[in-house]
Amino acid sequence: MRISVIVPVRDDPRMDDLLASLAAQIGAPDFEVLVALDGSTRRPRVPGGIAARLLPLPPRGPYPARNAAAREARGDVLLFTDSDCLCPEDWIARAAAIFEDPSVSALQGASIAQGNTRLARFIQAEYERYVASHAASGYRRFCNTRAFAARRSVVEATPLPDLFARGGDGVYGRLLEARGVAIRYEPSWHVLHRHAKSRWTEGRKAFDEGYFGACWSRAGTTDLFGNPGGASGPGAWLLAAAGGSRLGKRAAAAALLPAAAAFSVASAVLPEKPAGAAFSRFRRAAHLAGRLSAESGGEKR
Repeated sequence: MRISVIVPVRDDPRMDDLLASLAAQIGAPDFEVLVALDGSTRRPRVPGGIAARLLPLPPRGPYPARNAAAREARGDVLLFTDSDCLCPEDWIARAAAIFEDPSVSALQGASIAQGNTRLARFIQAEYERYVASHAASGYRRFCNTRAFAARRSVVEATPLPDLFARGGDGVYGRLLEARGVAIRYEPSWHVLHRHAKSRWTEGRKAFDEGYFGACWSRAGTTDLFGNPGGASGPGAWLLAAAGGSRLGKRAAAAALLPAAAAFSVASAVLPEKPAGAAFSRFRRAAHLAGRLSAESGGEKR
């Protein structure tokens, strides 16, 4: 079995460490690494003993970069990860063993925080809540390209959606489900994720996730927010209050940003348990602000 590892990157120095972790793989079959340089001006350092190809690409975003690399890949199975991750030494070998089963078409792994800072713990807890939200559906549409794999034939038939910069993972999971491609969730196949070092960066990411989620819905592609029926809490109330008014949604988005900032400060100064709750509210407020901003027709800033 031939394996192709695909990583999009734009000027991220952490890519060097990811490549070093791939060079240290044990028991892996023949594999190549395709580094999709998404407008990157920095060339990563490729360690000796690893078959890596650097693909210069225009700056169109990670999803077009992944698709471009997939078209160049020589592997029977494509493994996707990100430049801010590290791969355990058996990462490729474990994936290859799973794909020895011909019934496996796509594989979803897990993400574990590297380090044990307070911020890393809070971000990991939010990730685990997101994963748990897929349990009711049997994880059949759970897709996160931080640790994802599929047979080349699957990606050729259904390329990753690349209309917007974020949110394509969730859309891809739904596309594969609709086309009868089962995703096997295997949490023991995991990567180590190097989380953002600042709350501001994480808040910006949450805002973008909400913004682009609304963009996918507005484009008529898929609804990444699920059915709001039965939802409760301040966020659901705010969405109902804003209704279909663009002006109302714009005002609500503006009001959420200082609220998110207050929760962020609280998550930094309170004791661990209430700080974790504050961090969750901070991230949700930023996410909802992004969603409302897009739904109001506002431009992302």
